[in-house]
Amino acid sequence: MPYHHGNLRRALLERAAEVIADEGVEAVSLRGLARDLGVSHTAPSRHFADRRTLLAELAKDGFRRSVEAMDAGAEAAGSDPIARYRALGRSYVRFACENPSYFRALNHPEVRAHADDELHEAESAWFETMRAGAAAAQRAGWHPEADLDALVAFSVAAATGAAALFGERRHRNLLPIDDLDALADAVLDLTVHRSRTTALPTPADSDDALDSNGAPNDHERRAS
Repeated sequence: MPYHHGNLRRALLERAAEVIADEGVEAVSLRGLARDLGVSHTAPSRHFADRRTLLAELAKDGFRRSVEAMDAGAEAAGSDPIARYRALGRSYVRFACENPSYFRALNHPEVRAHADDELHEAESAWFETMRAGAAAAQRAGWHPEADLDALVAFSVAAATGAAALFGERRHRNLLPIDDLDALADAVLDLTVHRSRTTALPTPADSDDALDSNGAPNDHERRAS
């Protein structure tokens, strides 16, 4: 992948992402990237002080891109807050599967140990996206009885865990996966089930809001 012209900084990041996807974070080095791009071994230092700086930039980019993907997924899900919240988690899992390099970079211990203010801000923006989505879903009837912080922790753990599981080949190999998307949806259903991603019925909408004894049915108990 020789480098001829243009933005060397971007080329270094893109090449680093390719290396991570193929060989893992540990395989990234500035000298190796310079060799791959056909530039002098000192050229990368004009853009990145060291390997950690480059990985941190990849992580920032990963958080930003994942938020963009999540926001797009929520918009596509429509106006129902519960559907939108489920779409946030599903879009994050899809992002991790489609962009394993960014997901690995933003979760790598070396990157986390040397995170700067910009990386913390990028991560906070990602977390606030999830928190705002959870709050809106709760107001719409998703687990109104639960503490919001517990809901956020539960759903973030589910989304990041599923992303880690499905985004890594070594993890996927432990599961007899025929349809990765179907399994990812099944996992997300345990957090925010698709049956709960429609506008909540009002008492006037249908008679099935009550069971045979005139009490709220299970679905309505969960929504109230």
